[in-house]
Amino acid sequence: MAKIHPTAIVAPDAKLAETVEVGPYCVIEEDVEIGAGTRLMGQCRIGAHTQMGENNLVYPFASIGTDPEDYSYDPSQVSYTKIGSGNRFREGITVNRGTMPGSVTTIGDGCFLMANAHVAHNCTVGSHVVMVVGCAIAGHCQIGDNCLVSGLSAIHQFCRMGRMSVLSGGSAISMDLAPFMIGDGRNGGVRGFNIVGLRRNGFPAETIRAIKSLYDIFFRHGLSMKNAIAKAEAEVPQLPEVVEFLDFIRSSKRGILTGDRGARRA
Repeated sequence: MAKIHPTAIVAPDAKLAETVEVGPYCVIEEDVEIGAGTRLMGQCRIGAHTQMGENNLVYPFASIGTDPEDYSYDPSQVSYTKIGSGNRFREGITVNRGTMPGSVTTIGDGCFLMANAHVAHNCTVGSHVVMVVGCAIAGHCQIGDNCLVSGLSAIHQFCRMGRMSVLSGGSAISMDLAPFMIGDGRNGGVRGFNIVGLRRNGFPAETIRAIKSLYDIFFRHGLSMKNAIAKAEAEVPQLPEVVEFLDFIRSSKRGILTGDRGARRA
């Protein structure tokens, strides 16, 4: 049976695995499922219709799965939050459930949300994402696996960060940040590629060289996106990471953060 502190308030229909620990003054609302080994340290809230996997650690004053910050939200309708396993949610973080009926806010596995980070409604956050103190992602954003969202940075709604991209501290973007790239400033542009992350994750030298070529072609030569794509297809080995990068560029709806302070090129 789950270990529940006597001061905690747990909805009768909440499903807690036997090894779950619920600390003092926690609130767990209706239709919540929490997997084995998850620990709620105290004074945190898990909102209705939330699913959490195993071995998550939730620090005091965290709020997960509560109502979205959206004027159009109808609290009589059901929407969801789905959390994977092995995540750490530090003090004061907020994760809001979906805003439309049946919609979902999703966080993967092994993420680290530091103090006062915010994930808005209908976001999809991948696995092994680090969100540093005070950063915020607005509604409907997509954050790829192994991304780093640095402290006090902000991402406009409907934007995307490609896999293993980095947003520098204090930045604010309203365009998509391509996979493996480093964005900096207020739509300030791409300032490099994530060579440290690539090396730490064991990417072979051939792949790192190909990603370096993509960085040069798309963010240093002043080419239009159409011409940059053509040049990359002709000159860069079509490794899986290169294909992933080009597919991300082609599928952008908000435009790609570029190397010239976010300006759209001809």
